[in-house]
Amino acid sequence: MGDWIYYVSLLSFKELAKRTSLVPDIHKNKELSRWIQREVSNRCEDIVNYLKEQPQRFFNAIICGIYGGKPHWQELDLDEKTKNLTEEEREYLGRTFGILTLSGEEKIFAIDGQHRTNAVKQYLKEHNDIEDEEVAVIFVAHKDSREGEVRTRRLFSTLNRYAVPVSISEIIALDEEDNCAILTRFLMEDFKFFENKIKFSKTRSISPKDKIHFTNIVLLYDLITIILTDKSFSNNIKLAGHNLKKFTSKRQTEEILNKELKKLQEYFVEVFNGIPSVKKFFDDGSIKRDVFSTNLIFRPIGQIIVFYVLKVAEQNNKKKKALKYFAEETFNLSNPSWKRVFIDLESNTLKTDKPRQILAIQLMLKKLEIDFSMTKKEKEFMDNFKIDLNTL
Repeated sequence: MGDWIYYVSLLSFKELAKRTSLVPDIHKNKELSRWIQREVSNRCEDIVNYLKEQPQRFFNAIICGIYGGKPHWQELDLDEKTKNLTEEEREYLGRTFGILTLSGEEKIFAIDGQHRTNAVKQYLKEHNDIEDEEVAVIFVAHKDSREGEVRTRRLFSTLNRYAVPVSISEIIALDEEDNCAILTRFLMEDFKFFENKIKFSKTRSISPKDKIHFTNIVLLYDLITIILTDKSFSNNIKLAGHNLKKFTSKRQTEEILNKELKKLQEYFVEVFNGIPSVKKFFDDGSIKRDVFSTNLIFRPIGQIIVFYVLKVAEQNNKKKKALKYFAEETFNLSNPSWKRVFIDLESNTLKTDKPRQILAIQLMLKKLEIDFSMTKKEKEFMDNFKIDLNTL
C-alpha cells in the first residue's frame, strides 16, 4: 500500500513476547526528535487483566517494524492443475502467499500495538496458559538510519492520527463490558416510563426547540454514571458507588445488573415524580425549553447538576430536603441568582463551563446546609458572584 511493502502473518503470544522488543529497549537515546514510539503507560495493566479475565479476548493486528538479520520470503509455487483458478488468479496467489523466515537475529518492535505487546510479555511472566494463542502481525521493513527512523516515525504518527477513538454513543450502543452502557440500553429498551422520552443522539446537546424529549441517550448514560459510581465533580468531595474504572470496564453478573436496573428505575420515578414540572412533562409529553421560567433540569447542564446534588444529599441523609428544593421550581433562569451564574451579561448567552457547574452544585449544597470543603480557587470563584443563599 503506497510505497510500503508489508507481510501479514501470525505469531503465538510466546513468540511475540520472545522476539519483540519495546522501542525504548532498542533506542537507548531518548532524545525527543528520535523517539519512534511513545512510552508504555499504565494501560498495560488493564490489558493484562483483560487477557486474564476475558475468555472472548481478541486483539486486532499488531504492526511491527523489523530490521537486521536475514529475513527471507519464499513464494508458494501453486500447481498449474489447481482447480477452478485462472492463470491470473494463480499468479496473484503465488506472489501473495508464502513463508517469511526469520533467522532470530532480527530486531522487531511494535509500531502500533506496543501496549498490547508489553501486556502479553507481562502476562507470560506469571502464566503460560495462553502462550500458544496467536495474534495477527503485520511486518514492515525498518532501516536503522536517520532516514529510516523518520519513515517509521511517520508511519506511527499516521496510524495514530487517523485512528478514530470510539465515540461515547458507540460505547453506549455496543459495549458489553461497560455496565453503565448496558444499563442505559436496558432502560431504553424496557423501561416504559422513558418510552419516547429519550432522544437518540451522538452528543450531549439538546435543542431548545425540542419539546418532546426529556433528555438524550448520552446524558442518560451520564446520569446513570453519577447515580451508580464514585465519579465526582470535584476532587474535594468523595462520592460513594461502584469504582468508576472497574464498573465501566468489566461486566457484572446478571443478578447485579438486574438489581442495579431496578434501583435506577425506582430512582428516576421518585425524582421525576417529585418535581412538578417534570412530572407534568412525563404525563403530558411536552415542554418549552426556550423560556427562562422553565426548570433548568430540562437543560443538559441542569440535569448533571441536579443529579450530583441529589447524590451528595443522599450521602448526607438530606435527599428529601434536596427533592423539596427542586420541587419549589426556583432552579430556573428567571431567578436572578441563577441567571447571574449561568448567563453572560455582556453576550446574554448561556454559560455552562465546568467552574459554573461546580459553583451551582456548591451553592445548592450550602443551601441544603451540607458541609464540604472547597479549593482556594473555587472559593474565590464563588465569592466573585456574591450569591445570597436566601435568593436561591
